[in-house]
Amino acid sequence: MLLIILLLLTMAGSAIARDWRGIVVHHSASPDWTTVEGINRWHKERGWHGIGYHYVIYTDGSVHEGRSTDKVGAHAKGRNSTHIGICLVGYNEITDEQIKALKKLVKELGLPCERHHEECPGSGVDIESLNK
Repeated sequence: MLLIILLLLTMAGSAIARDWRGIVVHHSASPDWTTVEGINRWHKERGWHGIGYHYVIYTDGSVHEGRSTDKVGAHAKGRNSTHIGICLVGYNEITDEQIKALKKLVKELGLPCERHHEECPGSGVDIESLNK
């Protein structure tokens, strides 16, 4: 009986995977030392259920999971249920390490990228090159 329950839970878990259509790239507009925990706290203070981005890339290029990719994001009005949100920590000055990590993550996810809006994630990110 336990084996059947575990099997059903495993199958249910794999059925949760979302049908993502793309990626929205953001920048945090916050200091370089901003963390996933800090963004999570900030988003909760805004009344959200927690961090709205699925991934956060620190200035050293390390990639951190935010909201699980099996859940709808809270990062781009009108695109939360269709696009994964990736946030680059910092203002408009994105590091080379962040760009390298972003390219690798985008390749792994295999989805087209777009900006959050014309000024986000800043001029240092060439979205078109991520889509090649």
